[in-house]
Amino acid sequence: MSRTSNKDPYIQALRWLGYRDYSSACLAKRLQEQGYDYPLVEQTVSRLIDEGWLDDVRLARQIIEQCLATQTMGPGLIRHRLMSRGLSREIWENILHERIQAIDWLKIAEALEERYDMNEPRERLRFGRYLIRRGFPTAVAWQLAGPDNAPATEKEC
Repeated sequence: MSRTSNKDPYIQALRWLGYRDYSSACLAKRLQEQGYDYPLVEQTVSRLIDEGWLDDVRLARQIIEQCLATQTMGPGLIRHRLMSRGLSREIWENILHERIQAIDWLKIAEALEERYDMNEPRERLRFGRYLIRRGFPTAVAWQLAGPDNAPATEKEC
């Protein structure tokens, strides 16, 4: 007998959903970790989806919009955030593709450039690494921080 056998998984899931949105996979995993049987978890998740409490597409759109609003994340990091929330690639791939297609990643990265002294090769390298860690395309990082983009300095005689 599990420790949660006398509690309703539906009520427990609604409590969790009151605090934040979950993907159906994450909610099912969390319910199973609480000791609920798989058929009961599956039935609860289906009921929550039917009633509109769980919606993976809505959650994917929400995460994408939040990430894009910060203007500090590239498409790679956004993909990572979506996968870490338990959303399947089929759900978010089209939404993300359609949403990021019109975004100029170079312009966003240039706005982040002001934090770095681009006259110093070491700072350009740091900036390039920062962009890659934040999920920006490598081509954008290389274009802004690469050696060919070094600011022209006056040569000493």
